[in-house]
Amino acid sequence: MSPKAFKLQLLALLLLPAFTAARAYDEEADIRFRNNTYPIEVKLPAGQKTGAVIFETAFSEAPSADYDTVLVQGLMPDPAVRLNFTPAPGNLAACAQTALHRFPNGRFWARYRCPAGRQPVRLSVVNLGVKRAASLSLYEAEFLKADSMREEKEPLTSTFTYVPDASLFLADPAPFKLLRRADWKALPPTADYTPHAPFYFTLHHTQAHYPKTMADSVAEMQFIQDFHQNGRGWIDIAYHFLIDPMGNIFEGRPIKAVGAHVKNHNTGNIGISIMGDYHPPAHDIFTDATRDSFVAVGRYLKDTYEVNVSSFYAHRELGSTDCPGDDLYAKKNLLRDLIFTPQLQAVQVNPETPAAVSPRQTKSLQQLLQYLSR
Repeated sequence: MSPKAFKLQLLALLLLPAFTAARAYDEEADIRFRNNTYPIEVKLPAGQKTGAVIFETAFSEAPSADYDTVLVQGLMPDPAVRLNFTPAPGNLAACAQTALHRFPNGRFWARYRCPAGRQPVRLSVVNLGVKRAASLSLYEAEFLKADSMREEKEPLTSTFTYVPDASLFLADPAPFKLLRRADWKALPPTADYTPHAPFYFTLHHTQAHYPKTMADSVAEMQFIQDFHQNGRGWIDIAYHFLIDPMGNIFEGRPIKAVGAHVKNHNTGNIGISIMGDYHPPAHDIFTDATRDSFVAVGRYLKDTYEVNVSSFYAHRELGSTDCPGDDLYAKKNLLRDLIFTPQLQAVQVNPETPAAVSPRQTKSLQQLLQYLSR
């Protein structure tokens, strides 16, 4: 057998198991209410009696694992309401609210402590004195375990104020127009970052608010960081880059620090999240400006870290989740073609099935491809 034939046979053997691997874990535990899909829109009429139940769901589907915490986030323009989560059967006490953060623009998150178990819950919205007709939007609600609300790798803590090494960040000047952490007044991380070497990247959507102005986008960045740090218990905002509908690119975590955007797949993975909700029934608009900014970031990652075409993922390809939404996922092939040059697709690997290739396998394939090109 010639050396070239041997190399091709070796490549085929490596590709076969890689592309038939199955997903092995559940990514999210969204609370799914019968007859209600996110975002759940609740009308808040004026003149209701204080204490009256304005809105109530049926009991949710039962979760597949035990939980003791409910986490919800959305938009609450009028704060004169209370959200209750009541487990089934009805003789169990309602979940107790342990935290509520509401920003001046109405963005909010709340956390509840519930009886441990797998019982469904019912959501009700109670009037606390709504004076004018308003609305309430719930972007997502989740079942969680309190002892798992941390990042996968326990961060190192310090008795001194942590100042991240400048080498973790994208160097100045940035290769694309970038709003730095200082520009959106980011808070410092709550513990040390874990360094990593990027070699793949993932497309997300925030499944939340769709900003319409720069000020709105800055406020959303601050909310997301607060939600991730104080609501979820992570050390910082999960993503490395976030892009708004105007095409503004915001710096999240340093590019050379491990993020928290894909369960079990964060080391080496750069998270890029598009602000808004791109999953039915929500159909936010993926603008040309957002597309161009995403492509600019993707090309930089490709060129700087030699990311292969098969190492660009959508979140749902790495875990059991709807992210980045059906509408945005439909744009993935276009984004891939705009980022990667034709010669990088010379190896006959079906680009429609990158989900089954693990990051470690992808790295091995990259090394093999370099060997084959000699």
